[in-house]
Amino acid sequence: MLAAAATPAVAAHAPAIVRVAPADEYFGRLKMSILGIRNQLHDLVLRLQYAPQKTDDVLGSAAMVEDAMRDWEHKYPADPWLAKSVYELTDLYLRVRTPNGHQSATRALRWLLSRYGRTPYGHLARLRIMPQVGLR
Repeated sequence: MLAAAATPAVAAHAPAIVRVAPADEYFGRLKMSILGIRNQLHDLVLRLQYAPQKTDDVLGSAAMVEDAMRDWEHKYPADPWLAKSVYELTDLYLRVRTPNGHQSATRALRWLLSRYGRTPYGHLARLRIMPQVGLR
């Protein structure tokens, strides 16, 4: 009976495992929040749409977003929002119709499939992105 009484006390003092990154935490060299990462991905897609000649600028900015996302993943590896963000980054890279864009899309797709392949975003990537990248 003593062992059963001690178990709740131990559980009450165990540190909680945080799965989701807080909105006020900052990641990567540019210290981007998760909201900043999402906004930047959205803005970069729009920039490609309205100024397709700016692909080098987009790739440079996307690399900084990727840096922040990898830091986010390092600190919160179980965050369920990561799969969507990595998918969106992969899709962004794929929209850059240059050899560097293709190389970045391939790298991001490998990251997505290796870490989040069992998520709905991994499945979506296999259907939509994998055929365009040529990865098997």
